[in-house]
Amino acid sequence: MRVWTGDLAREHDMVVVGAGAIGLTAALVAADAGARVTVLEKAPYLGGTSAVSGGMFWIPMNTRMAALGLTDDREDALRYLRAVTAGRTADDVLAALVDRGPEMLDFLERRAGLRMAPMDNFPDYHPEWDGAHPGGRSLDPELYDITQMGELAGSLRPDLRLPFTMREYEEWRIFTRFPTEMLERRAAAGLVARGRALVAPLVAACSDAGVTLVTGCAAQRLVVEDEAVAGVVTAAGDRVPARAVVLACGGFEWSPEMVDNFLSGPVHGSCSPPHNTGDGIRMAAKAGVGLGSMREAWWGPMVLVPGDETDGAQTGTLLRFERTGPHTVIVNRHGRRFVNEAHNYNDMTKAFHLFDPGAYDFANLPAYLIFDERHLREYGFLSHRAGLPTPSWIRTAPTVAQLAALLEIDPAGLTETLDRFNEHARNGVDPDFNRGASAYDRYWGDQHAPHPALGPVETPPFYAVEVVSGVIGTKGGIVTDGEGRALDTFGDPVPGLYAAGNTTAHPMGPGYPGAGATLGPGSTMAYAAGLAAVAQLGLRPLTT
Repeated sequence: MRVWTGDLAREHDMVVVGAGAIGLTAALVAADAGARVTVLEKAPYLGGTSAVSGGMFWIPMNTRMAALGLTDDREDALRYLRAVTAGRTADDVLAALVDRGPEMLDFLERRAGLRMAPMDNFPDYHPEWDGAHPGGRSLDPELYDITQMGELAGSLRPDLRLPFTMREYEEWRIFTRFPTEMLERRAAAGLVARGRALVAPLVAACSDAGVTLVTGCAAQRLVVEDEAVAGVVTAAGDRVPARAVVLACGGFEWSPEMVDNFLSGPVHGSCSPPHNTGDGIRMAAKAGVGLGSMREAWWGPMVLVPGDETDGAQTGTLLRFERTGPHTVIVNRHGRRFVNEAHNYNDMTKAFHLFDPGAYDFANLPAYLIFDERHLREYGFLSHRAGLPTPSWIRTAPTVAQLAALLEIDPAGLTETLDRFNEHARNGVDPDFNRGASAYDRYWGDQHAPHPALGPVETPPFYAVEVVSGVIGTKGGIVTDGEGRALDTFGDPVPGLYAAGNTTAHPMGPGYPGAGATLGPGSTMAYAAGLAAVAQLGLRPLTT
């Protein structure tokens, strides 16, 4: 255990479990009102999954859109959210997201100096749906200089990725075209981007506000007195009393037991740190809190690259351009396509979970991404580049039939699939799965190619990687109301207990409205929870 700031032995008005962006937001709201706040983090670093994420917020009606000449409409946003969540999220929660989101964003800018810029060309994930927006709802953190944090910079979860913003990604698109040397100079100078640029100013602001920040300290039980939550008990057996507790400690993707019992599909990889084992959900369930959406996750197609580890655990790498750019397809063990490869990663991964009752197995697993030499030469593939020795996790062969034999998939099926795909890809169409028809599909492609998302797979040699059903995190757990208050199994608030983020039945339900919909709504609910806790404590917010 390490106490980075503050004093763990002092009295606590609020204890926040989890030091990602969501937990830190709740902590800052309460501390800003004068509450004595302690944040307990299980991992050895602050930042949680947020620190290694894209760091984006999805916030409809945000005031930053006006600077780009963009407008938004409350009723449009609500209609879109009701469609994305399939009517499974309470209206008071959806209203809180739309109404409180801009407030939360403005608060974090004023109080933490968090600067976020809207992505004017980044469409919602379902741009053709009623109420969707072509750009501006997704916001990207500005670069942040962590050298100003002094020793506290060492508390941040590391991220070995180069520090580029998502707006720069929009400009450069293809990793082989990135100005690597310039980005390396940025990193050496202490500049961070994306997830770390989101978390770092929140950590600094919490420190300045007197929040006690502790790492290597897992919470294990809630203290319940007179039917109200009155603190937590740590894994070491220490009692930390508090008048309010906020659970924001992630989901359960690293708990094999919970994954097997609850999720609708298999999890073979995750890109989150390995500390998300459902602790907050277990603690709340023992205290009689209601649970919801336990079958849901933020799904994503991933590759397991040997050596890619977080805190000693093998983590997955989310596929983005590698599956959406030209000259790639994804096939199952029969060599057949089964999904629009360029669709948003959450929804397209659900196609991996189709169950074959005859074989009593998943029909589309294992799955493989097939690409050709042209794709590798023009774009590379993750860390691999043309001309270098092919790593063991990529299979290669001079012909399609030989590649199929290596993968032990049907060679006739793969050959037929590629022949049909190539014929139509040359004309920029996909009659089977409509790949490239959506503005979202085209956004993630190569804007300089004849078609951003389509190109034939025909230039030997051919390559393949196994694509696994992965998750960024789970999103089922504690049921809350629009104020972030935890509800019991009868729908009544549990006094003293609040929750936000992936520890909860996330407001996005089964859907994913746009980039940043994990952190934006999660932080909005943390902001609401912080305000509700401040009111419970009899304090008055200072700068909200």
